[in-house]
Amino acid sequence: MSGTLDRPFDVGLQAERTALSWQRTTLSSAVGFLVAARLLVVDFGILSILVAATGLLITAMLFVIGHRRYRSAHAILVGSSGKRVALTSAVPLFAWAVVVFSLAVFGLAFTILIELAG
Repeated sequence: MSGTLDRPFDVGLQAERTALSWQRTTLSSAVGFLVAARLLVVDFGILSILVAATGLLITAMLFVIGHRRYRSAHAILVGSSGKRVALTSAVPLFAWAVVVFSLAVFGLAFTILIELAG
C-alpha cells in the first residue's frame, strides 16, 4: 500500500507543483522576516526580533500545514481511483493571507515609526 501512495497521482504533477510552491513561499517568507529583523534591529531592538520570531513561528506552522495538506490530498487522489472527491479546505490559504496582511501592516508601522523618529 505504501508504494501506491508514493507514486504521483497524475502525469502533470499538479499536487506536487503546489506543494513545491508552498515550500518556496514559506522559505521566502522566512527569509523576509529574517532580513527585516536584521535591518530593523538597530532602530527597534528587541521589538524587531520579536516580530521576526513570531513571523518565523507562523511560517513554520504554515510549512507543516502545507506539507500535511499535500500528503492528505495526495493520499485522497491516489486512493480515489479516478472518482471525483472533495479535497481540503481553504484555511491554510486564509492563514497565508493573514500573514501577508500582517507583514504589510508591520512594514507600514515600522516605516511610520522610522519617519517619526528621524
